[in-house]
Amino acid sequence: MEKLYDEDIICACATATGNAAIGIIRCSGKNSLQILKYIFKQPNKENLPTFKSHHAYYGQIYDNEQLIDDVLVLTFSDGKSFTGEESFEINCHGSMLIISLILRLLCRNGARMADPGEFSKRAFLNGRMDLSSAEAVMDIVNASTKQAAHIAIQQLTGRIKREIDSLKDKTSNVLSAIEVYIDYPEEDLTPDINKWTNDINSILTENNQLIAGFARGKYFRSGIRMALLGQTNVGKSTLFNYILNEDKAIVSDIHGTTRDYLDANVNICGYGVRIFDTAGLRETDDPIEKEGTRRSIELSENADIVVYLLSASEGLTPIDKENLERYKSNKLICIINKSDLLDSSLLTSLENELQEILGKESNIKIIQMSALHRKGLDIFNKSFCDLLLGTDIGENTEPVITNERHAILLEQAQNALKEANTRLQEEALDLAAFEIRTALNHFGEITGEVTPDDILNKIFSTFCVGK
Repeated sequence: MEKLYDEDIICACATATGNAAIGIIRCSGKNSLQILKYIFKQPNKENLPTFKSHHAYYGQIYDNEQLIDDVLVLTFSDGKSFTGEESFEINCHGSMLIISLILRLLCRNGARMADPGEFSKRAFLNGRMDLSSAEAVMDIVNASTKQAAHIAIQQLTGRIKREIDSLKDKTSNVLSAIEVYIDYPEEDLTPDINKWTNDINSILTENNQLIAGFARGKYFRSGIRMALLGQTNVGKSTLFNYILNEDKAIVSDIHGTTRDYLDANVNICGYGVRIFDTAGLRETDDPIEKEGTRRSIELSENADIVVYLLSASEGLTPIDKENLERYKSNKLICIINKSDLLDSSLLTSLENELQEILGKESNIKIIQMSALHRKGLDIFNKSFCDLLLGTDIGENTEPVITNERHAILLEQAQNALKEANTRLQEEALDLAAFEIRTALNHFGEITGEVTPDDILNKIFSTFCVGK
């Protein structure tokens, strides 16, 4: 197999920056174990060690005669490592000074510092994993919830590749049948247009299910931005603290207490959510409050979901009506807060009034809460899941697309297959075959079979060093 990169030796620290009990240094490349022989010594052994694959060796790292550290070394032979190359890992003490000294020593003896994602890139290029699995490596590293980690693990173990391979096989079968008719016209074969279009329709249905899954899957990868909005003193900071289950935001009866936004991360329905507690929306001459209001509006424009609070005791004010008109095109949860201050008939009347303004659109939820008395969070969480996802994903076993690159390629394949069906109906078989090949190329880009080098470099440049 032709190498698509220089066969040099790379090294990097694979553990996080900062002092710790243990630090791990990775080194990979042709003849990399020769470097280890120069710098690694075992106690009471005069001869150079002979390293076996998948073995651990205790000893010391030396810079000439100077002892650097006691270490445990793991060694891997060519074809049997993560990268598919001869490689080793040094488990040393987690001092950043010690790690730096060992990395310098490796570089002086023939290695170089790895680029971001270069270990995973080599694993992909050496056939140790497909591109979708390689991309899942960083999804695991960045996972903030149990569900996000579960989906990333599924992708790392080839779940997406298996789905794509199945679509490719079915698509290839249709293409083969069409090309037989094109290539052998003298055989007087009869084109089976109905069967081919039915087969493509079946592929379109399966592919569309994967595309639809991206609507919820993308939030596992990138997280969800949620902005709390409303006038001053309606309970935004109280709700913020209630959701976080901690007193992070200052709460008072004084209007304009929150002048800039606060933010925090929390797990809601298995999704990592970044919540922004914003300054109250009101007319003011205070330049600091004006800037806080401007930032609140800016955050709402970039939020995946807007939570608008109004006070049950104040009712629906003209300012609320104006604000709700602005935000009703967003995915919006409208909370009637301090609902304990009104009787049920007045609450129902207020909710009906809100419904008239907001309509019964699917992107809007209206709920009642009392953030101060910590009532209504379960209803809020359910509304959040229903609004953002259509449902709580729970233990959904279907494959989930979390990567926007994959979703775009699936949509492009979908469009090509639709065009192929159109051409089949016109009996333009050459054009139909061209569109089907285009779809196959898009499927292949997901797993990395036909991905250009510049795309590969862009993908792996987002990885951390050491991965």
